[in-house]
Amino acid sequence: MKPLLKSLLVALALLTCASGLLCYTSHEKNKKAREEALKNEDYVPSLASYDVFYQLRGEPLSARFNDVLSVKVVYELRREKLYYMNSALFQYHYNFCNKVLGDYVPLEVFNTENYGAYGARKYLLANINYYKQSKIYTLEFSSEDEISGPQIAQLYKAIKESSYIGDALKVLVGSSNLVKLDAKGQLKVPKIYPSDVYGAQTFQVVNGGTAYGILRKIEDLQKEYTQVQPGDIIIVKGTPVNVPVCAGIITNSFQTPLSHISVLCHNRNIPAATDIHVWNNASIDSLVNQPIRLFIDRDSIHLSRITAEELKRRQAGKTGNKSITLTYDAAQTQLVPGRDLSLQRRYSVGNKAAGMGELYRVSRKRKHGFSVPEGIFAIPFFYYRQHVSNPAIQKEINELLSNPVYVNDAGAARNQLKKIRKAIKDQPVSPALLQAVSNMIATNGAGNAYRFRSSSNAEDMEGFSGAGLYDSKTGIVGDTAKPIAKAIQAVWASTWSEEAYRERSWAGINQQSIMMGILVHRNFPDEASNGVAITRNMYRSGFPGYTVNVQLGDINVVSPPDSVVCEQFVCMESSRINPLSDGITADYITYSNLNKGKPILKPAQVTQLFYALDAVKSYFYWNLAGSSKPESYEDYALDIEFKFEKDGTLYLKQVRPYR
Repeated sequence: MKPLLKSLLVALALLTCASGLLCYTSHEKNKKAREEALKNEDYVPSLASYDVFYQLRGEPLSARFNDVLSVKVVYELRREKLYYMNSALFQYHYNFCNKVLGDYVPLEVFNTENYGAYGARKYLLANINYYKQSKIYTLEFSSEDEISGPQIAQLYKAIKESSYIGDALKVLVGSSNLVKLDAKGQLKVPKIYPSDVYGAQTFQVVNGGTAYGILRKIEDLQKEYTQVQPGDIIIVKGTPVNVPVCAGIITNSFQTPLSHISVLCHNRNIPAATDIHVWNNASIDSLVNQPIRLFIDRDSIHLSRITAEELKRRQAGKTGNKSITLTYDAAQTQLVPGRDLSLQRRYSVGNKAAGMGELYRVSRKRKHGFSVPEGIFAIPFFYYRQHVSNPAIQKEINELLSNPVYVNDAGAARNQLKKIRKAIKDQPVSPALLQAVSNMIATNGAGNAYRFRSSSNAEDMEGFSGAGLYDSKTGIVGDTAKPIAKAIQAVWASTWSEEAYRERSWAGINQQSIMMGILVHRNFPDEASNGVAITRNMYRSGFPGYTVNVQLGDINVVSPPDSVVCEQFVCMESSRINPLSDGITADYITYSNLNKGKPILKPAQVTQLFYALDAVKSYFYWNLAGSSKPESYEDYALDIEFKFEKDGTLYLKQVRPYR
């Protein structure tokens, strides 16, 4: 090409694309035209680019992971044809097959044919999920799908050959069926595990919403606990054992949905989230100690500066909760054995002991494969009231509750609460009570080591769980290191822990109306695993399933050590999707990082746990829920603690409402 002609062409090109405007406009015009065309397409036969994937995306059916784009796929076996569905138009595979492919069978027949292992399949059904934070593509199947290894390989090959994703696509081994196939070596495709997806996440919603306050950055929350004000939005390191009353919280450590911090934020309805990079995010430093707006949505945390005037306006009228005086009955003077405990007795023994009585009733009458701890009995409120009526103790309690200085001076309140706890521990336990407890333990025949657990009228109640606020202690008959009296004193004293006092104040509970009973049962020295379950699918509203967190041995699930991740899954009856199946399936979110990448609970244990939870939920919903009962059974939730002993026995040890 001649130099002059070349120069003219270059000049023309530069002129044409001056400021990039003409070229950009043309490109954008074509792109928008393609996007508009895709909006009206039911499906495409191939995924040529990320742009196409993005245009076809829909909401994932489950919110167990964050920041996910999802495209549904249908593979028609007879024609060997693949359909990438417009997932914004079709929420379910059935709708697409019915309206686009002309498959007019009823839903029950469709599910039986296409999720079972009966050889009658017409389609292979799956989702391609893209996790934007970690740039991971996964091929995911319904937890109820009994698809075979060769069928998975067939679908994987078809997607790989017809999409831009190629080798980046991996099958998520996240359901009971896929875990089983993987263990047998029948998954001949690239794989990824739930813990890998979970571990690659950088952001997590604990409780979404909006808050206004002063932003504080706190490295050691335990040390600065009393310095936090109700109007503060705090950024903290690690997993705090307790959360002070504040307007919002951001941590740099992931939380399970059933951890104390999650439950507290949920009950208080304060925005909370995790961003693993938040502590070292320099752009946030300029906002520290400034009035801000915090907004947490499904995919991100938004922090923006506001004026002091706006903050004042936003906080105006927030004068706290109305005063709530709790009901109690201190006339019950006898210890109450487990067989006589019930919710009707909650005003004299506390909510935890009352709930245990109902668990006892279900375990005995309905025989659903679970036990309650042996040797159950309750120490009623009468003995706590008798103990704290001592003048030395009353003097310290009256000082706290009558002197206004403790309302605004957190440090002074902390010191006064210490005095109250010391006074309670210094006062000897009634000899008559100790004799009654010893007699009950001897009569029970469940050994000499017992667990003494808080059972107040300010925990395990609707709207106020009290999770982690009070103490439980072990007492052993005749043991000088762990005497029964010391265990009782410690539980009573925890009524006046700083966390409990502040949480009750935030909730507007009249501190004069607090009573502490004690639930007592034999100790558990031989746990194989322990966990917490919510009798609701927390990741898919209105859909069946129970959310379970479980960990090895006695390692705490709700307040885990730093960097320890528990096993998390949702379990459900596969017959809810696949009518001819009678099994229980688990949809895993993550495995415990203490169990070598394998599930802690065996399939038979998941099944046993499911039916135990189901029996308790059904009993409470139909007999005890009262006016708080939601219209939908699926939305009714209880918070249940459980343990598996090393001999395989399943114990349910606590039940409370979950809002």
